[in-house]
Amino acid sequence: MNTNITVDFSVKTGKIIMPLHGFNSGPMTKVFTYDARPLFVEGGFPYVRLHDCEYPYGSGEFVDIPCIFKNFDADENDPSSYNFGNTDEYIRQSLNVGSRIIYRLGVSIEHSPVKRYTYPPKDLAKWARICEHIIRHYNEGWADGHHFNIEYWEIWNEPDLDQNTDNKRCWAGSAEQFGELYTVAARHLKKCFPNLKIGGCGFSAPENGFIVSFFDYITAQTPRVPLDFYSWHKYSADPSKYVEGAKKARDIIRRYGYDNTESILDEWNLMYSWDFKNQAESYRAMKDNRGAAFYAGTLAAVQEHTDVVLATNFEADVVKEFCGIFNVKDMHVGGLSVGGKLAVLEPTKGFYAFKSYNSLYRLGSQVKLECESSKIYSTAAVGNDGVGLIAANCTDTPEEVTFDLNGIIGPLAVRLTDDIRTNEVINEIAAGERIKLKITLPANSFVYIGTDLPDPVSQYSYN
Repeated sequence: MNTNITVDFSVKTGKIIMPLHGFNSGPMTKVFTYDARPLFVEGGFPYVRLHDCEYPYGSGEFVDIPCIFKNFDADENDPSSYNFGNTDEYIRQSLNVGSRIIYRLGVSIEHSPVKRYTYPPKDLAKWARICEHIIRHYNEGWADGHHFNIEYWEIWNEPDLDQNTDNKRCWAGSAEQFGELYTVAARHLKKCFPNLKIGGCGFSAPENGFIVSFFDYITAQTPRVPLDFYSWHKYSADPSKYVEGAKKARDIIRRYGYDNTESILDEWNLMYSWDFKNQAESYRAMKDNRGAAFYAGTLAAVQEHTDVVLATNFEADVVKEFCGIFNVKDMHVGGLSVGGKLAVLEPTKGFYAFKSYNSLYRLGSQVKLECESSKIYSTAAVGNDGVGLIAANCTDTPEEVTFDLNGIIGPLAVRLTDDIRTNEVINEIAAGERIKLKITLPANSFVYIGTDLPDPVSQYSYN
């Protein structure tokens, strides 16, 4: 089957390329022994979401409210009640590679049968004040803190998960109880920090019954409960499902009167299904060309067809099975304290989907693109330094694609990632105002056609 993709790089759509290629977890993981800093810079990952950080290694010391404020009965106004050390360094290393932060205020998922921290806090107002002091530490220098200017503060994660089971891994209370927690915390934090973005709640889906009950609760309150952003999650192997999810997310926040609230997809990854066999195969697919095509296709689809303002894939921590972009290359367990000798990571095929998208992000402006096939996902951009486009075939059969490209700036490289090639240059095209080229996109593959931008890695020093 032949598909035509027509791109006019001289016609901007008015939409910028959104920062969709962020990740959960930062560049220094397994308690600062795995070093992905050069790869974070090469991939240009714009956001790091702080959730499930260092899980299971060091999970008692990082990010979560019970990790930072270990004794809930302590004085929340006393700096000595807080344990910031490891989280300070984790955030510093993330900022050091150019990533911005989404800070999840709450707790990590608990898979153990005995839950410790997923129950509603016994004093909601105090919990909100603890969050306030954490923000002051990272943005205002409180308690020997920093001025990191973290903009996004997300209240909780997946409170709607497992609601019809006895194994509630993220929130053991009801939707109404969670609505009360969110109301108290969001009002307090927005009053303290009117210029920051306070929202949530990292829901496990764009819409479900729990979420409806949550919105029913918060919209019944007076004055209006702030919700600067609405964050939701999606796991599927079909890029079109993320477009559908974004529409559902926008529909529900608009239905409840939050028309100006941003939509954020801050967990997503390839998942065939959650059953025993297909879940295991999903983790294998994340690491090979199936994952690469899926990542490229989803990034293109969400950019081209949704109003999502940013996204963070789950997951950049190589010790977790969800990490589709890195493998361990050279092993050394020692960490930052042992002469700087660290375990070094190497990129998978999927890494280059995010790197290719980052080229579009660096260019900046989305341009007019028409694709005849619903099987191919594509998006394109132009900037002062050149042009670029991504096209992904996420099916199990090859697709012949004819590209009709207009308004080209400079020479182009054609880079293909499939089952045997990884970001390989298969063609180089001299400068010309208009070109046509035909490419066979193998099953589960993607192509980047565009300007090879300067390597950013040499501009960074890591310490």
